[in-house]
Amino acid sequence: MSSARLTRILRSASFRLTLFYAVLFVASAGVLFATVYITATAAMQSDMAAVLRSEAYQLAEIHQRLGLPGLAEQIARRMNFRTRGPIFYLLQAPNRRVVVGNLPGMPPVDGVVDFVPQRETQEPDLQPTMLTGFGLTLPDGSFLLVAQDANRLTDMQHAIISAFVWAGGVTLVLAIGGGLLIGSNFLRRIDTITRTSRAIMGGDLSARIPVVGTHDEIDQLVSSLNAMLERIQQLMDGLRQVSSDIAHDLRTPLGRLRQHLEDARERAKSTADYDAATDAAIVEADALLETFAALLRIAQVEAGAQKRGFADVDLSELVRSVAEVYQPAAEDSDHRLSYKVEDGIHLQGDRPLLAQMISNLVENALHHTQAGAQVALSLRKAGGGFAIEVADNGPGIPEAERAKVFDRFYRLDRSRSTAGSGLGLALVKAIAGLHGLSIRLEDRNPGLGVIVTA
Repeated sequence: MSSARLTRILRSASFRLTLFYAVLFVASAGVLFATVYITATAAMQSDMAAVLRSEAYQLAEIHQRLGLPGLAEQIARRMNFRTRGPIFYLLQAPNRRVVVGNLPGMPPVDGVVDFVPQRETQEPDLQPTMLTGFGLTLPDGSFLLVAQDANRLTDMQHAIISAFVWAGGVTLVLAIGGGLLIGSNFLRRIDTITRTSRAIMGGDLSARIPVVGTHDEIDQLVSSLNAMLERIQQLMDGLRQVSSDIAHDLRTPLGRLRQHLEDARERAKSTADYDAATDAAIVEADALLETFAALLRIAQVEAGAQKRGFADVDLSELVRSVAEVYQPAAEDSDHRLSYKVEDGIHLQGDRPLLAQMISNLVENALHHTQAGAQVALSLRKAGGGFAIEVADNGPGIPEAERAKVFDRFYRLDRSRSTAGSGLGLALVKAIAGLHGLSIRLEDRNPGLGVIVTA
């Protein structure tokens, strides 16, 4: 591993976070160690004192029954056959003469006492032994002392300290190693995101960040970034397509507008001729303005700005009112428009946009079907949502072209000779997408069904 990469890992947030938690763990373990150390020391001291006290009082009872000689005999027996580890005894007569025991004489002390026995000769390499004893002055003035080696307590304390030091050291080493591993993995994934971002900035909008599959926070972030990149690519592709469509589909009306103006300049001989050419140019200009207004409307809808004004919409009432508005127009064009609406269907949305979506579908059905055709508008509950359907018995749409009719400026060959910009269904698709609705086309044999579902 290079020094530069190691420096990056050591500076990474994941490594610092791992190290922080390791230090926090060691500190918590230190508090636990102190608690265990103090508690275990106190418990062992209390246990040792209880054992010595019990031993001393048992011997005191023997003294009360058998006197000093009997007690001396009992102590000698226990010294030869001890079962509780190294226990030291001292029995002094009232004149401080040592009667029996494996400890040197000492001034009488009642209760628990810690002391180092004073040997008559000290070996230079022998460390003095600390003892913990329980002293008792007997009724006849003699002194009884029962003691144990206090180094057992010290050994236990050293064992606790040693265990903590080793555990803390191993924890820190593992934490640092784990931090390096986690930091290296974290940096590797960040570098992947960085490389993908640079590729996108270089113009490759198809680049995506690979998902590891661990479903952790970074994977969730990567999934969100990929979804955002997918949306950006779709918008850019749409922008390029719109630019191409505008250049292709608006060239003809702009050419006609220029032709009318040229006719007015070169061929008009009278005021009537100028008026006719001007009127034709105005009609072409109005058609162009309507096309650009529709494009702007679609762009605004796709941007989602209207979501801020969403409110509860009585969809049943809205569909019924649209049907009633278009019934006279259907009769004028020799069509029959019927409708069937279930009550109580509501939606959070933009009422004017929803009205335009339904109107566009009805207009499209009336406009592209022959005289005498039937158009049916319906709203019904479907599953946990609803379905809006506009069906007709006209010529329908070939299956190969159904996926294209929602694109901007797309028109069927049979419709190119009629008025229109090819933006009506594109606006329907944008409004449906804004409200989270899906749209599909179905063959009615004959005719076509357009179904918007939630």
